[in-house]
Amino acid sequence: MNSRNVTMGSVVLFLFCWVVSLGVNAKSIPMHSIWVKDNAGNVVKDPQTSGLVYWREQFLSIGDGSADIPMRMQLLPIDPKSAVMSSETIELTQSPAVKKGCFSGYLDYGPDLEGLAVDPDDDNVFVIVTEDTYEFKLQGECLKRYGRSGSTPHPTLLLRAELVTPKQAMITHIKPVSFPLEYRVGNFPNDGIEGLVFGANRTLYLGLEKDVANQARIFQLDIDEHFWQRDGMAVVQDSQLQLPIHHDNKVHPINALAYYPVDAERGFLFAAARNDNRVWILDTAKQVDTVIVDMTFLAESLVQECPKWQEMDNYSIEGMTFIGDQLYLINDPWKVNYKKNALCEGMLPAYSDMAPLITSIKLDPSWVSTP
Repeated sequence: MNSRNVTMGSVVLFLFCWVVSLGVNAKSIPMHSIWVKDNAGNVVKDPQTSGLVYWREQFLSIGDGSADIPMRMQLLPIDPKSAVMSSETIELTQSPAVKKGCFSGYLDYGPDLEGLAVDPDDDNVFVIVTEDTYEFKLQGECLKRYGRSGSTPHPTLLLRAELVTPKQAMITHIKPVSFPLEYRVGNFPNDGIEGLVFGANRTLYLGLEKDVANQARIFQLDIDEHFWQRDGMAVVQDSQLQLPIHHDNKVHPINALAYYPVDAERGFLFAAARNDNRVWILDTAKQVDTVIVDMTFLAESLVQECPKWQEMDNYSIEGMTFIGDQLYLINDPWKVNYKKNALCEGMLPAYSDMAPLITSIKLDPSWVSTP
């Protein structure tokens, strides 16, 4: 979630989703979280880590639009064992064709990159999703072609980036996203797509923070071999997955997605409800009830005068991925609230630096049991 701009109760959603009882797991799981540090052993300052993938024996995250400037438009490598972020980041650049397109100015301005996925058939290729457009404005023919997004005035974008050197990934294609009006996504500048993950058969799932009914949504696209070459916008479909329905005025957004395969055709989608410290586990075959896992996050102390582990006021999950049966999560510090975590004064500097934490949990087989 980009802090610069401080889940459909509609008929369509009720047709496709069942009410899921909240609080399925009465016991909240303690999640011991460690700080992401640099090579010198210092916490990493304000990378605004959004999204998490496991790639070539390391994690990659991405800096969003409110990250410290050196972290923007960068893929951020993190060692899974030590939680050390490498100084050798992977810069995102534009291909000549992209530079001539409608969205080069937006990429130059500094887009809010909010989700990251690795192509399941080519790990040189990444798919990245943008959220807000801020000051960027479409004009002329570009406005005529891409101005009707079904949501915000300027469309959500899917970026295809291909690794060209160990330190550079070039954005080769851009695909604007369109939401059918009957989905009632609405116009919320800071409540767009944040979760992004591939499932079986090259289905790309997109997690929306909220729609006009204050409900999170999960959409999908089929990314076939011709997807990036087709003209026009990519029109999403409702995944019809079994999402929790909330009957309050609070926001329960999806801010991260991960996929756990059961076989070649089926798996479970893990969706992070950032504001609730919960993970929803959804059967992509739609045969098993959704599981809700409650979590309590505890941060490790960096100073002797503070408790070794202290419960956090807010963690703000924004990335999830699997290594085998181990689920890993990373947070994107919520700038207006993050300092509330410093219940012990000695930890205030780390929270003031908006330093992220990473945590993990062993998969409980009951979460992904099938009939």
